[in-house]
Amino acid sequence: MVDREGYWKLAEIEQRFNDSASGVRTLASAWILSALGAIGWLLDASKAPDAWHLPVAFLATLVCTLATAGVATLWVMDQLVFHRLLDSVFLVGLRMEYASPSLPPIRHVMLKTMEGQGTHRWERLFYCAPMLAFVLVSMLLLLSGPELFASSDATLTLLARPLSMLLVALQVAIAAYVFFKQAATSLIDRAAWFADPAFEDAISNGNTLEVIARARPGVEDQGVDRTCRDAPSSPHVP
Repeated sequence: MVDREGYWKLAEIEQRFNDSASGVRTLASAWILSALGAIGWLLDASKAPDAWHLPVAFLATLVCTLATAGVATLWVMDQLVFHRLLDSVFLVGLRMEYASPSLPPIRHVMLKTMEGQGTHRWERLFYCAPMLAFVLVSMLLLLSGPELFASSDATLTLLARPLSMLLVALQVAIAAYVFFKQAATSLIDRAAWFADPAFEDAISNGNTLEVIARARPGVEDQGVDRTCRDAPSSPHVP
């Protein structure tokens, strides 16, 4: 017997996780814009060279580093917490649709629409592109003339560029971690947890059409062929 109520409850859970992830992305957008505004304010050409006790280039690099760290923290909340939980519920929905042709193949259609790759590539761009921009700004500052590293304190003037280099190295490390961690585990990889090769094959790119084609929404499962590519369905249905 198909648990239709449980199937539709999955959509409510997905909506909660999706709303949480959207809220984190809103914070990330505000954080990025605030950081860019701070950098522009620091580098305002109308300001006097001695307006800051610390070198302007060092301050701007510090802002870039804090911005990168902040974006990475929000990425952890979004991608490593809320999105993974969302993927887990989505995967259970896929498994139910695969096992029960009487359920509407909503998630299989969504997966096919996204070419079997989900939204990870675009979300990676959302977080990695700003971090890369902050790294590039910091590198340009390192290549700038000595006037941006000048300070009324000779010791600060001497240390400003080496410290900025350390901050840039930290930014690169953070950005690299986010980039490679983002692509660590895909939805297709998690499908292997069901120990059903036929299900894995069914949701891989190009094979979701077979699940969609055999769907008979509203028709009871009795007598309906549940196979995909003539492979037996696993009894491990969520």
